Amino acid sequence: MSSVYASWTGERPAVVLMCPVRNVSGVLKREILLGLEEEGVPVVVREGNGDAEELGHRAARLSPLEVGIGLDSQGKAVIHHRKLRRHQPVFTVHLNLRPEVARIVGTNAARLVKVVPFKTI
Repeated sequence: MSSVYASWTGERPAVVLMCPVRNVSGVLKREILLGLEEEGVPVVVREGNGDAEELGHRAARLSPLEVGIGLDSQGKAVIHHRKLRRHQPVFTVHLNLRPEVARIVGTNAARLVKVVPFKTI
C-alpha cells in the first residue's frame, strides 16, 4: 500500500481542506467547498493549527489525490501539492473576505487534480 493511502480513512479519494477550529470565516470555507463541488471533485475538511502554507502542505500530504488547501484565520488560502516543498505552494491568495475569490480557490484546487487550466482571479 502506498504511504499516501496509509493514513487515509475516507471512503473515496478527496482533496483535503485544512483550517483552524476557530476564527475561520464560514462563508469563505463554504465557497471553497462549493468551488470543488462545481468541478465534481470530492473534499474532506480537517482541523489543524498553523499558517495557510503549513495547513495546505499538511493537507496535501494527507490527500490521496495529493492536493490540499490551507485556509488560515487571516483569510489567506493556499493550494498545495504533495510533491512540493512547504514554502512553494501552487497557488496563494489573500481572500480579504471576498467569497467569489474563495470559490475560485476551490475550483482551482479541483482543476489541479483534473489537470486542466486554472481560472484567473
